[in-house]
Amino acid sequence: MVMPLAAVVSRWAGGLPAFYCSLMSLAILAAVLSLARPAYAEILLQDAIGREVRLVAPARRIVTNESMLLYSLALIDPDPVAKIAGWARPGRIDGGVYKAFQKKFPDIDAIAEVGSVVPENVSVEAILAVSPDLFIVSLWQQEWQDIATQLERAGVPVIFLDRPEGVKRDPAEATAFSVELLGQAIGREGQARKFAAFVREKYRQVGDRLSGISTRPKVVIDVHAGAICCYTPGSDNRISHYLELAGGHNIGADMASGYDGQLNPEYVLSANPDIYIGTGSPHLGPQGGLAIGGGIDEAAARHSLADVTSRNLLANLSAVKNGRAYAVSHQLAISSLNLVVFECLAKWSHPEAMGDLDPAKTLDELNEHFLAVPLEGTFCVAADPASTMP
Repeated sequence: MVMPLAAVVSRWAGGLPAFYCSLMSLAILAAVLSLARPAYAEILLQDAIGREVRLVAPARRIVTNESMLLYSLALIDPDPVAKIAGWARPGRIDGGVYKAFQKKFPDIDAIAEVGSVVPENVSVEAILAVSPDLFIVSLWQQEWQDIATQLERAGVPVIFLDRPEGVKRDPAEATAFSVELLGQAIGREGQARKFAAFVREKYRQVGDRLSGISTRPKVVIDVHAGAICCYTPGSDNRISHYLELAGGHNIGADMASGYDGQLNPEYVLSANPDIYIGTGSPHLGPQGGLAIGGGIDEAAARHSLADVTSRNLLANLSAVKNGRAYAVSHQLAISSLNLVVFECLAKWSHPEAMGDLDPAKTLDELNEHFLAVPLEGTFCVAADPASTMP
């Protein structure tokens, strides 16, 4: 028979007054409860800009300036939605991917929309209102430093997952580092290390195949392809870095020295790139833009690409005439799942050297071994189905 705690204390206390017995009962109960709590050692992190950050326990209520942190969490945590207390601009997530997460994790709709992608529109009070135990900044900007200081004074640690613009880091290493850092922060180090090793090995394999190849095809990257040509990544944009690592060269990086810029169709025609690559998203389809991504089938994505390249003088490009027009998911390209897009860029830039490189197989591996919600849809496509396909 199990005796009530107060009775045990009373018998042990040898008849002390009830008042003292009650105090002893409370003290023992507090001790028992403290032992029942999981014991965590303090977590000491060094983030992407070299700041030391201390967490008293793995983060359970994250607020982030970038809703696509969902992709990173889904790679290393079986219930990624439960970790997010607040985010900015959930509409940045691929609509088809969002629906897939919504089906498995209905609570995704209850995540508070707070903060902003850019620091000038952030309300520290709104962030604090959802009681976060960690704030994560995906892309560093100087103004985030002031916000980080305010949040840390209020007891909320802040980590940066990426370096400032202009400070280049190997794209593979940037992805691996960011996911490993996130894994440390939420107590999922093992899975994060496994993903990081997978990414590094895949990038290494492409690098080995490109060894000794000095020619780089000229590529125009048409971001959010649609009504106007051509909004392009600049020289400090990670998409431009991916392409360089894949053995190609973005002609837009020659004109835009910062993060992005606008090219006019006449310049693109005069440059006569070898390859055209548009980036798109499911939500662009109804607007006449490039529809590709979650929930989009291959035929629909190819039709959308053909439609986009028939406008804005793009049909006059040698790349389009020669069947070297392609499309990739914009969200995948700028997320921790960029590996799939990178392999597509490599295969399209150097089809002979890439041989049996198979981005579709890589996506299957990510779905099987990492992602809490498998990605289903078309994330890379060629306008000409007979040309080299991922």
